[in-house]
Amino acid sequence: MKNLYIVGAGGFGRELLHLILDIQALAGPRWNVVGFLDDTENPLAGKACDRAVVGTIAGYSPRPDDVLALGIADPAAKRRLVPMLKERGAVFEQIIHPYTSLGRNNVIGEGAVIDRAFCMSVNVTIGAFATLLGCSLGHDVRVGEFSTVSAMCNIMGRVSLGRGVFIGGNAAVAPRVTVGDDAYVCLGSVVMKDVAPGAKVLGNPAREIGLNER
Repeated sequence: MKNLYIVGAGGFGRELLHLILDIQALAGPRWNVVGFLDDTENPLAGKACDRAVVGTIAGYSPRPDDVLALGIADPAAKRRLVPMLKERGAVFEQIIHPYTSLGRNNVIGEGAVIDRAFCMSVNVTIGAFATLLGCSLGHDVRVGEFSTVSAMCNIMGRVSLGRGVFIGGNAAVAPRVTVGDDAYVCLGSVVMKDVAPGAKVLGNPAREIGLNER
């Protein structure tokens, strides 16, 4: 059994621990869940949690029986930390809750995290280190690596989400729309046309309100 460490002990890291413990309760033990790696000071202070911070990300050195789970939802932070850890030889697990609908003929990349209530159709490509909460992906959707799609989002057929995109909760993206690399779609937005790389959009219909400050 592999020793699993969660990278990041913030809010999403704690949510990921809950997801992992839920997987183990439903499907049986798969990992020895050791605890969190985090570089911030006392990230769990005042928080009830089933595991502790056991080391730093900066100081972590992989051992042969170690695997990591990416407990970070911010695309910029994922893009910064993952290459650093992989250069040291770190191995990342896919974390996929059993209460999902994974469709047919789909591809899921390394280190992806997929939460409960997620569903996708057919011929979907999910890039490495994507984070997908309780959202829906239509046919032929492409999700770029390091992107995050929040809960209650509807990403419709043939949508392309670039690298490092963030989609806020309750957003919808119309069919065949392209959302460029590093773009940010604010919560509740309805995206009816292409979003430029690095843009931040808001509203129904969504309009550009500035740049995504990363």
